[in-house]
Amino acid sequence: MNTTFDYLTGVRVEWEGTEVGLLPILEESDSEAITEPKEKAVRDLINALSNKELFVSAHVLLTQISGVEHEAFPTWNGLKVEMASDGTVTINADQRHDLARRWERWYQTEPRPKVLPPGN
Repeated sequence: MNTTFDYLTGVRVEWEGTEVGLLPILEESDSEAITEPKEKAVRDLINALSNKELFVSAHVLLTQISGVEHEAFPTWNGLKVEMASDGTVTINADQRHDLARRWERWYQTEPRPKVLPPGN
């Protein structure tokens, strides 16, 4: 088992629709926070974007710890979240590849941009 992502396995993201857009709420079953240095955590989270089970949590955490400026509607920092009127949320896992490329470009750029680079 890959222990690099252990801190992500207990993290779930719930979504709320607000007046200003989408709001992710992180729920941690083990209440474990990222304890690694920021640079290592960022690298690990970018790697986790390729995992269809972890990419949403990784993207939300990357957005939060990187401090990038982002929109909340119609996407949340480039993440397409479909929310039905009954609150059901659908997120297509295929978008993880584009998000991974965008975060990798952000990570490789010095100085790091204030926003996530545009997608393809």
